[in-house]
Amino acid sequence: MKSILLLALSAIILSQSYGFAYGAVDVDGNPIPGPNTEVVITIETDSSSYVEGEVITVSGSVSDFRESDPYTNFDVTIRLIAPNNNIVSISQVSLDDGFYSTSILAQGPLWKIDGDYTVSVSQGSDRNASTTFTFINSTPEEEVTTEVEAAEAAEAAEAAEAAEQCGEGTHLEDGVCMLDESSESETVSANTGSVPTEGFNSWIYSITFTLLIAFVIAIVLFLISRVRGKKAV
Repeated sequence: MKSILLLALSAIILSQSYGFAYGAVDVDGNPIPGPNTEVVITIETDSSSYVEGEVITVSGSVSDFRESDPYTNFDVTIRLIAPNNNIVSISQVSLDDGFYSTSILAQGPLWKIDGDYTVSVSQGSDRNASTTFTFINSTPEEEVTTEVEAAEAAEAAEAAEAAEQCGEGTHLEDGVCMLDESSESETVSANTGSVPTEGFNSWIYSITFTLLIAFVIAIVLFLISRVRGKKAV
């Protein structure tokens, strides 16, 4: 009888030990990791490279998540580090059945350096993971060429419109027809060249008028002298 009881007790102890180590569950039926189970937290991005303006999706999971356990069911912290070790963004993301996901827009004043950016996740002080991706801020050369060509085409169209509206030698500026610089220079030169001519003509007119007055005065004096001579006789 004692042997049977001892055998039964041994079996119960072994089964409990096996359950705790390999198959124990909590009150909600979630598996409880054993003492030799490694806690794994993962992180990944939806692409290995991005350009300015794209959206980066960061996701991952926590292996020992249990919704009823406050020590495993709390937010994870996401950090994004630039190649110069500056923090680009930092946020907290909640877990959904052990999984998390968030989005980051690759645009703004902190996204000025091309290179490998590091995004990391942490839950507490002993659960960490990280991954990297490449970011390119420079605009491709084809896009730059296209933008320059578009700007030149717009400028040419504006010049043609101004020529039709304002006429030759003018340009449209803020909706108003303005003289071109070359036309203004020609106008100034023309005006400057006419000044000596006008001064010379005025000088001629002045001398002629003076001589005419002197001639009239001489005639008057002559006539006066004749009249006086006749009276004397």
